[in-house]
Amino acid sequence: MAETSPNFSNAGVESAITAANIGFVTKTKTLNYLVDINSTLTDPQKTTIQASLNIQPYINAGRYLQDLSNHTYKILDGSLGEVGEGDPAPTFLELLATVDAIQGSYLTLYGAEASTVGKGVDDYFGTLREIMNDKLAEIKDAVQTITNASLATDTAFQNATQALIDFVNALGDSTTLDTSTLNSLLSAYESAANNFNSALSATYLSNQKNTLVNNRAAIVAQIATETANLGSFKTYSESLTNLISYQGLASNSKIRDLIGKSAQTTQWKDYYENYETRAAQLNAKFENALGDSENETIIDNELTQRGLPDVTDYTDLRAVAAKASRDTRLSTVKFNGRTIAQILKDSCVQLGIDIKGLNVYGLSEKLLNNMNEYDRETIRTQLNLHQSANTLS
Repeated sequence: MAETSPNFSNAGVESAITAANIGFVTKTKTLNYLVDINSTLTDPQKTTIQASLNIQPYINAGRYLQDLSNHTYKILDGSLGEVGEGDPAPTFLELLATVDAIQGSYLTLYGAEASTVGKGVDDYFGTLREIMNDKLAEIKDAVQTITNASLATDTAFQNATQALIDFVNALGDSTTLDTSTLNSLLSAYESAANNFNSALSATYLSNQKNTLVNNRAAIVAQIATETANLGSFKTYSESLTNLISYQGLASNSKIRDLIGKSAQTTQWKDYYENYETRAAQLNAKFENALGDSENETIIDNELTQRGLPDVTDYTDLRAVAAKASRDTRLSTVKFNGRTIAQILKDSCVQLGIDIKGLNVYGLSEKLLNNMNEYDRETIRTQLNLHQSANTLS
């Protein structure tokens, strides 16, 4: 690795786009590309053309395929990254490193994955990580099925698209543009696109149409998410870093008091004014417990370390009664001078356990299950308090 370059590219995405570039998609992609690069068309004219091409957005598939290609390329060259005044565009390595730091910082601060708030790795680089490639494969299959149907409306749409391609190609470097002809061609395109849409909606091809509609929406939304996140990646990373810095200052009692008295936001005042109470709830044994399964493992380990469950056999009535005498919830139950059966019955009543129809062993089993679960819930509560005190959520 040290002697070579990673040679990053969006080849995987381009390959999936190329596979989907069949049938009517090919002409729409060509047309959108030519309009994008044409130097004769003004920006207002390009906007007008794009509005017509998107009369049926899902049919104008070449548009979002071209956008996806451009988008993934721009991720690699850093041009989508947030840039401060006078700063150069960030490198791809800087984007990767900062987004990686965001994952750790968010987890530290909030005890949850950054993806839960739309800031996960795929919320920045999902297209480049090829999470849309399955959508592109479905688009390819849908277009192929439509193409195989040999619809007259498909042919008419492609002809209308080709007429616009020819018109844009003929512009060359000319500064003259026949607006009347362009408007006529755009009108013909819109009619053809609407007729094509009607044909797809009214036939067995409606499933393919729905695939194109839904997958276009998914790709467009993914591009928008990544563009917005990359456009603010520095600001967001700095905000998390600042929060971590403020959190670290809480260990100084005077600075903590200063921040608590100066901050006007309720949540900030609460954090610093109640810091000591929450700090007392921290327990190093509960570190790194975040997922439900990991939490349960930590609870199991803590139970074992505390020697719990200390009673497992409900038929050992004396042991169950002794455990009841140690349960803080049963402090009002009288144990001295009572039979074991009376202790078990009173304990069940105190805990709200239904005792109807139960003999002494039934009472013992119900009571023991309740007490053992209470031990587990006690540790779970301590774990939850630790997690709450250890995050800003």
